[in-house]
Amino acid sequence: MAVRVGVEPRSFSENPAFAAASASGGRVRRKWGPVVTLELSKLTAQVQEMGQEAAARQQRQRDLVTLARQWLSMYTDSAGDLRTVAAQARAAVPTDERFDAAFPLPETPSRFTVIAADGSSIHPSRHEVALYYLINIGSLVYRHGSGEPPEPASEPTLGYTESDLYEDGLLVAGNLLDVRRDLAEITRLADLCEAEPPENGPTVALVDGTLLLWVLEERADVRRRAKISAYLGQLERIQASGAAVAAFISRPRHAEVVRLLHLASVGGEVERATREPNPLEHLPDRALFGRLPPGARSALFISPAQINQEHYRPAGHAVYFFYLNLAGAGRPPVIARVEVPQWVARNPARLNFVHGAIVAQARITGDYPYALARADELAFIGGPERQALQEMIGTALLRAGVTVAPSPKAFYKSLTRSGGRRRR
Repeated sequence: MAVRVGVEPRSFSENPAFAAASASGGRVRRKWGPVVTLELSKLTAQVQEMGQEAAARQQRQRDLVTLARQWLSMYTDSAGDLRTVAAQARAAVPTDERFDAAFPLPETPSRFTVIAADGSSIHPSRHEVALYYLINIGSLVYRHGSGEPPEPASEPTLGYTESDLYEDGLLVAGNLLDVRRDLAEITRLADLCEAEPPENGPTVALVDGTLLLWVLEERADVRRRAKISAYLGQLERIQASGAAVAAFISRPRHAEVVRLLHLASVGGEVERATREPNPLEHLPDRALFGRLPPGARSALFISPAQINQEHYRPAGHAVYFFYLNLAGAGRPPVIARVEVPQWVARNPARLNFVHGAIVAQARITGDYPYALARADELAFIGGPERQALQEMIGTALLRAGVTVAPSPKAFYKSLTRSGGRRRR
């Protein structure tokens, strides 16, 4: 017997509406009419003002881009003076490449492999019939030039035991679950890289987002180090397999190169850069690199993130990044951010391969790597799947003799809402 999410809690049994429902399969028939949840007419004036503000902001941004590009040209050879202080100002750490460098699209091998993984999760909720979480990892192996169809896969994992659900007394939700999902993604990539035959050509593993594992500072230091070490261990497996790895960020909001230019404008004085307003503070780096030729990448920079400086760099996996124009000739620029570990960044052949492979993938779907798009699709947990999982869990609990019922809040929401919680 399948469990319906919507069966009334026992404590409501005296309510006439619920009593009537019990005779009709456990569903309550609403006696009220449609509920107006958003009165759009009350937003008309605000939306019009928003349009005007957006137009004014766009004009201000054009002026800021002009100033930023002037600074980019003016301070392009300032790397030596800023390299040791940039991270203190949360600015991109320069490399030996000129700030305004543009590297054209390199050739790619006739055969190469792109492996992508992405994850989705259902966070534990006290309102469901049971406390659990779900992590679903989607992956795709795409072998360019082989004539073989891509290999899709998805791997779901359910967490339900005490050790699964709690960590140092805290429920594994929010950032704690996000970290577990990120570790599952990079582990899946490492597994696939190790299994990929070398005769299929060079391989690059793609992550959607960042290579930097974001772990809450509030976590115990020993826990943070263990999670970061586990992530770095998977990067080492990918490196040992002979594959490259990169993270792809679409429409990035980072402003680390912009902060580097501001630092240069105040003579590299960190205190002044921190104290004095940066006129470019709200300008994203991608606006700065909108002049990159089609398929070209920017100079390499090093992430100033504290986790990168304290953990990744000493382990030999310091995260570098560059900006990349994915658009083809004659089209407006589409600027993405790509992160790579230092063992890719410092190897010209590997770096060129990652550069070319990402553009080749993006040209399949239009400005976003095909393998990542498919991995996201395979990881996605839709409303029907969530509902089916809830019913499966409810049925298993009933068969085990466990009384199940959603919370009153979940029950009432089920009367007016359809589908499940939002993905990620």
